Amino acid sequence: MISYLLFDLDNTLYPSTSKIDHGITTRMIQFIADHLHISFSEAENLRKKELPKYGTTLEWLRSSENLKDTDAYFDCVHPETELQELPEIPHLRELLLSFKLPMSLLTNSPLRHAQRVIEFYNIQDLFLHIFDIEKNKLRGKPYPDAYTSALEISGFTMDKTLFVDDHLKYIKGYSEIGGKAVLIDDKKHYTPEQIEKTSPYAVIHKLEELSNLL
Repeated sequence: MISYLLFDLDNTLYPSTSKIDHGITTRMIQFIADHLHISFSEAENLRKKELPKYGTTLEWLRSSENLKDTDAYFDCVHPETELQELPEIPHLRELLLSFKLPMSLLTNSPLRHAQRVIEFYNIQDLFLHIFDIEKNKLRGKPYPDAYTSALEISGFTMDKTLFVDDHLKYIKGYSEIGGKAVLIDDKKHYTPEQIEKTSPYAVIHKLEELSNLL
C-alpha cells in the first residue's frame, strides 16, 4: 500500500505545454552560448549531443565546460520573472489534497525556483520536504543517492513510495534501484518502446490520473 508521494516539480505539477518549459530551455541554451562564446544554434546542438551523458545540463557544464559560478547559471535560467510563464491551475491545491498522503518534492532545480513555483500555486504548506539540486550537492536525479537520501530523510521506505516524474531518465533511475516510478507523459512524447525500456510502475497523462494508483 502506498503511503508517501515523491514528486518532481517542473512539467509534473504543472503541464509540460506551459510557457515556462520553453522559457527555461531557452534561457539554459542562451547561458551555454554565452559561457562558451558560441551561437544559440550551436549551443542548442551541443546540448543535445552532450546531455544524454549527464544527469543535468548543469552537471555537463561543471564537469566538462569549466563552469564555476552556479549561482550565475541559476540566476539566468530561473529569473524572478519566470512566474509570468506559469499557467494558472486553480484546482491544483485541491487535487494534491485529494491524494490524502504525505508528499515531498525531488527536483533538479534550485531551491529558489521550487519555492517560487509552489508559493505561486499556494501549495507550499503541502510538502514535508523540498529536495532540490543544491541539497543533492548539484548531482540530483538520476543518481541513486538523490532518491535514497530523500527517502531516508523523509522516513519512508521505497516499497511504500510512489515517485512521479515526466522525464524517462529519472524514471529509469528510480526504477533501477527497485522503486515504483510513475511517468507523467502529458504530451505523449515517448514511444511505447522507450517507455518499456525504463520499466515504470505506471504511465499517466495528467496528474489527476494518479488517484487511480493510490
